[in-house]
Amino acid sequence: MKIAIRGFKDVTIIEQEDILYCKADGRYTQIFTEKDKSILTSRLLKEIESVLSKQYFCRIHHSYLINLNHITGIRNQKKLILKDNIEIPIAKRRNKFLFSSIANFNIDFV
Repeated sequence: MKIAIRGFKDVTIIEQEDILYCKADGRYTQIFTEKDKSILTSRLLKEIESVLSKQYFCRIHHSYLINLNHITGIRNQKKLILKDNIEIPIAKRRNKFLFSSIANFNIDFV
């Protein structure tokens, strides 16, 4: 499913699957994609979260929304590792939510 992201001078249309994570940056949100590209939008992270698929995206921190498709690991239950060794902090109060989202995403813990 595609999403249209309004930047400051243009609109970028991307596949939701290509989004690695989104990061709140004050009243702006940076959206990072697989293709080493980031898009800055004047939308709040909460607004971005509301339009992305809840099946694939999980808010793991006040400032971060991640795509479950791109998780490669978790360190000490404090840092989430995405493709290209990108480390995202996990808020303590969102830890259980993250693990239940991963389980619902059909990733089994062994």
